[in-house]
Amino acid sequence: MKKLIIIGGYGNGTVVQSTVEDINEVKKEWEILGFLNDRETEPINGYPVLGKIEKESIHNYLKDKDVYFFYSLISVKLNYKFLAKLTDLEIPKERFATIIHPTAVISKYAKIGNGTCIQPFVSVGPNTVIGNHVQIYAQALIGHGAKLDDYAYVANNACIGADVHLKEGAYIGTNATTLEFITLGKWSITGIGTVVLKDVDDFAKVVGNPAKQIGTAK
Repeated sequence: MKKLIIIGGYGNGTVVQSTVEDINEVKKEWEILGFLNDRETEPINGYPVLGKIEKESIHNYLKDKDVYFFYSLISVKLNYKFLAKLTDLEIPKERFATIIHPTAVISKYAKIGNGTCIQPFVSVGPNTVIGNHVQIYAQALIGHGAKLDDYAYVANNACIGADVHLKEGAYIGTNATTLEFITLGKWSITGIGTVVLKDVDDFAKVVGNPAKQIGTAK
């Protein structure tokens, strides 16, 4: 089996851990070695905390070609301001694990990058392009031809229309919905239940039906 170290902890990290366990129930693919975490020292859901999130410890594990990593420290709160931590680790792109829950339905014509996690009952249509370090949560729907750039975040039950473009780090909240052929700007935030009918600017915060800008994410 391939070995996995989850960078993070409670929250996104434990969701990834649970997804990996579900994968292993279908077919043994991953051995979870544990977590790297700057705050916790006690085991997380029974898995050890191997140390802090530091380049030195990462590079010791990189020597084992069977070890992969998942970086879970991306969310609406941990936005572009935290990407320096990921960059500083200097982990080769190909050493980031892509985790797909066995109940997800992914078109064979979709392309998915490294370090991405797709959760239970997600549907991804044909000709979609999903970048690196993208998180897609349970029961989300990604329409055909959509493009999700690196670090995009799709919360549970969100519905992304056909040919929609989520630029780098764009966040779309629970139960939010978009019209087809629109763009959500870089590091923009689309709130819970929002209905998006037109393009959203970079760093904009939008809520409501129809979506209205209420601030910025800078």
